[in-house]
Amino acid sequence: MVYLGIDIGGTHIKTGWVEHNEVSKRRTILTPAALEPFKEAIKGLLQSYARQVSFTKVAIAVPGSVNETGTVFFGGALPYLDGVNLPELICQLSDGMVTEVSVENDAKAAALGEMKAGNLQGIQNGAAIILGTGVGVGLCLNGTLYRGHHGQAGEVSFMIRDRQMRGADSFVGIGLSAVGLIERLAASMAVAPEGPLVFDTLRKTADPEAEALFLAYTKEIAVLCFDLQCLLALEKIVIGGGISRQPRLIEAIASSYQAIFKTAPIIEKTLQPVAIQAAYFQADANLIGAAKEEPWDE
Repeated sequence: MVYLGIDIGGTHIKTGWVEHNEVSKRRTILTPAALEPFKEAIKGLLQSYARQVSFTKVAIAVPGSVNETGTVFFGGALPYLDGVNLPELICQLSDGMVTEVSVENDAKAAALGEMKAGNLQGIQNGAAIILGTGVGVGLCLNGTLYRGHHGQAGEVSFMIRDRQMRGADSFVGIGLSAVGLIERLAASMAVAPEGPLVFDTLRKTADPEAEALFLAYTKEIAVLCFDLQCLLALEKIVIGGGISRQPRLIEAIASSYQAIFKTAPIIEKTLQPVAIQAAYFQADANLIGAAKEEPWDE
């Protein structure tokens, strides 16, 4: 059954028809900065897709904590979504055309997509790290999605990356934002802050300052992988988000992880290394996983 997938991010809203784990008729718009423009944008998208084909199901991935009724709490990078019940809103904006709406936190949606049909299939204990405007983690523990108390498991954006730093940059979600990395690299190399252009320029120029920024970033993501491994004894970690399309990013994270692992003999003797690779669905993981519903049992 085809459904409309809506991936609400802090920077962009991505949409597309999803069927058999494939996405078609993609659209990307800037995420509005307030609730009323957001409603207008979503209504416009619903109307646009309805002109293509009749549909009744929508699956949404969204930042922030989400309860089993589809109500968003806090909203991550989009605080104006705090307290909004997205199923009710979508049904209202579609004038009753949509009758089924599933909503999941974006990182958890990505993990579900990878668990059901991607690179976490058959994995009992794994994680999906999603690098975007913020940083999210979806956890697969004992073969099922782990939401935790109030659905807040995996909110690593609030983890402290460096206690010596001051302000918002000291938190993982701000300091390790993939959007922030692209902006810093672009400024360093004097190019437009567009992911493919930035990485292509980095590859061609080997700019020392940009290279140092890139390697510092991938090392910190590797530290996050290592910390998750120490805590949860995972089999595999997949990296998602638009930036995961860049093979060099995954290679650099895996290389830095191996370097951390070899820091001391006791680490190698005590821990089993975790496999690190790109999410199978990469930037589409949120769209595809949003409808892969997992029952709430907490």
